[in-house]
Amino acid sequence: MKTEDAIRARRTLKLRVDPQHPLPLTKGEDFKKQIQAMIELAGQAPFHHQSHEHYHSKGLLKGVEPWRFHALDGESCRKLLASLNEDKPVKCSDGIKEMLAAADALIMVSWLPERTPRLKKGSFYPNVKNMEHIAATGAAIQNLLLAATAKGITNYWSSGGCLRKPAILETLGVSDEELLLGAVFLFPDEYNEDVVKTKTGKNRESRGHVSDWMDWLQVDSGG
Repeated sequence: MKTEDAIRARRTLKLRVDPQHPLPLTKGEDFKKQIQAMIELAGQAPFHHQSHEHYHSKGLLKGVEPWRFHALDGESCRKLLASLNEDKPVKCSDGIKEMLAAADALIMVSWLPERTPRLKKGSFYPNVKNMEHIAATGAAIQNLLLAATAKGITNYWSSGGCLRKPAILETLGVSDEELLLGAVFLFPDEYNEDVVKTKTGKNRESRGHVSDWMDWLQVDSGG
């Protein structure tokens, strides 16, 4: 699929299933390799600043990129769901549990804020460098969505909901110094419509013409 086609084909589609009766697992090691390849493509996103040296010294994965990707395969999604069904470690919305019951995989994408000792964990100083870290991580997530779309994999970028909570991040082994920017669900493309509920993005049909949000700037020659 050409890049332009993937951009136009990408869409939000949530698959939701009764958390007490999740879909059977059908994907194996080949799918995990496919996910790894898509994440490698996602990591080709541009970034202006390297992540703070503090994160390298603490060993929060390797690499100077301002983002971190944490992947769960279908089996891990079901194990997390089972824990959330018991309200462990925290209560979670039905929406997240329903998507975990349908997902073939979940990729948690976080970013690493600049170190500011006076700020508590989970917050960040609104400076330009942090803004660029967020923008870079958003670009990496979009790369992931396009890579999945090009391979015909249904995907959804969630803000994370309860998955953002420190107790869940700790359960998953994600450092509390990372800030979750997106929880990307990968769903099966074939499913029983009597069992699976679907929901499209609410803003797709609200998109305007390019002229609604773009203009050409004029610079006076002066004198």
